[in-house]
Amino acid sequence: MATSKQYAWYLEGNQIAIVEKDVSFDNDVDSKDYGPGASQQRWESPQSTVADALEVKYVYSPNYRLIGYSSTSTLTSYYGSSSDGKLRLADAVSSYTDYDALFDAGDYIVLTNAGKFNGLHKVTAIQNLIGTNNVLVTDTIYTPTATGVQVFEETPVLYYQVSVLEDESYELDLPIYLQKALVYYVRAKLAEDAGELKLREYAMREFRKMIEKHENSRISGLRIVSPGSHSIR
Repeated sequence: MATSKQYAWYLEGNQIAIVEKDVSFDNDVDSKDYGPGASQQRWESPQSTVADALEVKYVYSPNYRLIGYSSTSTLTSYYGSSSDGKLRLADAVSSYTDYDALFDAGDYIVLTNAGKFNGLHKVTAIQNLIGTNNVLVTDTIYTPTATGVQVFEETPVLYYQVSVLEDESYELDLPIYLQKALVYYVRAKLAEDAGELKLREYAMREFRKMIEKHENSRISGLRIVSPGSHSIR
């Protein structure tokens, strides 16, 4: 017979950690505390393999936007430099890869399928260090565990048309309903600066109400409304 398992999650930095509830039952008949209850409950790393896996749904709002989804797969290797401690990206397989034609210093790139280097990086310089290939120098701090050029375990994809949130001119990609909620939040902050605490509380209450409605709209499944104790049945 299948046993019931309980799982939970929490955020650890930019990663999601999964834990399993470990319950120990007090079934020792010689113990004065013997009974059907549990003697201890604690969250630990998953203790067993789940055949059908776990489904985790989450929403992530990045601080960048891909424009046109232009990408290149001419990226095979990475390495660090003891001179500045910055991550360098290169193509150590092809005879010539001209990154200089695609990037300028100050541009942003996004890596996927690149293991621990997935995400946003800023290009600080373009150098010619490996044969005839250009090398991208990023502002990402990287301390290598091995010397020399390292090859990615999988084939990474590099997106090079990226718009990044840098100042107030950036357009936030928010749903229309959340844009209305954001207006209430700004009003609350302006009222707080002006010392209008009642107006601040009203705006924050409306802001939280709209956020709650938006979150509830994302929950799938059957909704059942029960009548009150004094209602007509």
